[in-house]
Amino acid sequence: MPWDDRFLRLVRDADGAPFPRAIHALPIGHQWKRVPGVTLLGDAAHVMSPFGGEGANLAMQDGAELAAALIAHPGDLETALAGYEADLFPRAEESAAGSAHNLDISFAPDAPAGLLDFFTQLPPQ
Repeated sequence: MPWDDRFLRLVRDADGAPFPRAIHALPIGHQWKRVPGVTLLGDAAHVMSPFGGEGANLAMQDGAELAAALIAHPGDLETALAGYEADLFPRAEESAAGSAHNLDISFAPDAPAGLLDFFTQLPPQ
């Protein structure tokens, strides 16, 4: 199934030439060793392609969970940060796997067929 000509015209008839941009992602399951007094959140903690649509959601959740960990452990920064990271890593891994899968189907040789299959198999909202 080829791309629809209406979509292709958006690219072909644009005012300027396309500007390719690299897509960066950490390996799925990436973790780091504890560094006393330091942690990461948002895109810095879980670099992944934008094909999962989770970046802003994860960043907000990271901020809320980091705040909750700090409140739960007043005066014990290391326990708070270790607990925050213990929850962060599996959550980020799940989102990164979904993002990588969506990236693969978006650029597969049969694209956009896999992408269309993906969307038609989603449960009704």
